[in-house]
Amino acid sequence: MPWLILLLGGLGFLGFGIAYTLFPTRMGDFTDVGPSTSTARADFMATYRGLQVGFGVFLLACARAADWLEPGLWAATACLTGLASVRTLGIALGRARVRWSIWFGLALETVGAGLSAWGLSLA
Repeated sequence: MPWLILLLGGLGFLGFGIAYTLFPTRMGDFTDVGPSTSTARADFMATYRGLQVGFGVFLLACARAADWLEPGLWAATACLTGLASVRTLGIALGRARVRWSIWFGLALETVGAGLSAWGLSLA
């Protein structure tokens, strides 16, 4: 089961990274994130494309090797817990309502963090 959790997580990160690479404007509009300067564009590319693709590939590699299952699950748990925690903080500190896509992201991150932590107990 731990390998399946890593496979799903890896495909999720890779899928979002590829979507942000192929459709940056549409995906940016999805969460109201649009790079308005060259500096912002470079950061957007690194974070929403490079990091997600790279982390997705890492999780997929971890899913294939028994010795990498636990490190991969720790990495997924830490990453997804961090994303969910800070997203929750951002929602709480926000003065206006956030779009449904933010709640969708929070749900994915929370479920993914829970699955990854559960996978650790099985590894």
